[in-house]
Amino acid sequence: MKTLTKKILLLLNILMALALCLAYLSNFISPEKVWAFSFFGLAYPVLLLVNFFFIAIWLFVRKKFAFFSIFAIILGFGYIGRFVQLNHSDNNLPDGKYFRVMTYNVRLFNYFEWEHEPWVRDSILGFIGSESPSVVCFQDFFTKNKQGLSEKSIRTRLSKLPYCHISYTYAFKSGSDYGIATFSKYPIINKGRILFSNSFNSCIFSDIVIDSDTMRVYNVHLQSIRLRKDNYGVIDSIFSRNTKSFDDVRDISLRLRDAYVRRANQVDQLVGHMNASPYPVVLCGDFNDTPVSYTYHQLLGSKKDAYRKSGGGPGNTYRGKLPSYRIDYIFYDKRFFSRNYKTSRVNLSDHFPVSCCLQLQKTAGLKRKP
Repeated sequence: MKTLTKKILLLLNILMALALCLAYLSNFISPEKVWAFSFFGLAYPVLLLVNFFFIAIWLFVRKKFAFFSIFAIILGFGYIGRFVQLNHSDNNLPDGKYFRVMTYNVRLFNYFEWEHEPWVRDSILGFIGSESPSVVCFQDFFTKNKQGLSEKSIRTRLSKLPYCHISYTYAFKSGSDYGIATFSKYPIINKGRILFSNSFNSCIFSDIVIDSDTMRVYNVHLQSIRLRKDNYGVIDSIFSRNTKSFDDVRDISLRLRDAYVRRANQVDQLVGHMNASPYPVVLCGDFNDTPVSYTYHQLLGSKKDAYRKSGGGPGNTYRGKLPSYRIDYIFYDKRFFSRNYKTSRVNLSDHFPVSCCLQLQKTAGLKRKP
């Protein structure tokens, strides 16, 4: 390999190693302060693969130059497990009672027929019934007084989950309502919500009693990017290597930036609320952010990530036109055990539902029903 080519490759390698390190910083720096780091976090999987590629090159050309990428990867080696997990060999629940939690962004029950199939709504509700979760958290929850989408008809279909907490953030003139909902097999003794300013997105919390123990389940849908229909055409063109104008790409970048900034404010608001919870917390929802992000790091805190504790295989939960990242999560207080985390790869929404079984530790010392 010619000297000039080596120098160019080495310079590119150093830049990619530096970019990977900047991705790590996205966990700790709020986009409200410096939003640029969030874009590096978004690019983490690509940056990781590029650095592995440079290692492979230098091992055949000049081994000592592989140091830059090796150092950058080792520095954030733990982040890889947020995206991919080896299958857990021991996923059996220990003796005792447990409950199954599911979170699912149902994309308005396919009201606008993105899937081009009229039976998707019924299939979503049928899927929930067949999975028999104890608690299910819906985002992009949508009801309409016609076409079998009324709140009453949905509650009838989910009769095995008789307790519910539904919060609407927008009412359409056509008689439709949009919001978020939690359905439970167990009694809900208290309900509340966290409103996010100037946003359709929101969070609700439900205090649920299982036997004599109470837990607080947060169901959150954090700030969406709100891409226009033509933005998806730009995304398609990027992956098909067609050219699009700078203005189109800039528009998507600005929407991403604004979403990062607004989401950071929502995250800070939610963290403060969870820290004041009188009960152990289970956090479910569509974070609209990747595992290498300020959102993930702040919301996880001292909690555990169900996917990392009891999941296996690739963790991606989004199946839309954007890159398929993991953006749907179940976090839980350290006083729970997690088993049988599952991503159900059913093509009924632009998200896959995720679920896991949780069990209270015998020495949890949870607060009793007031």
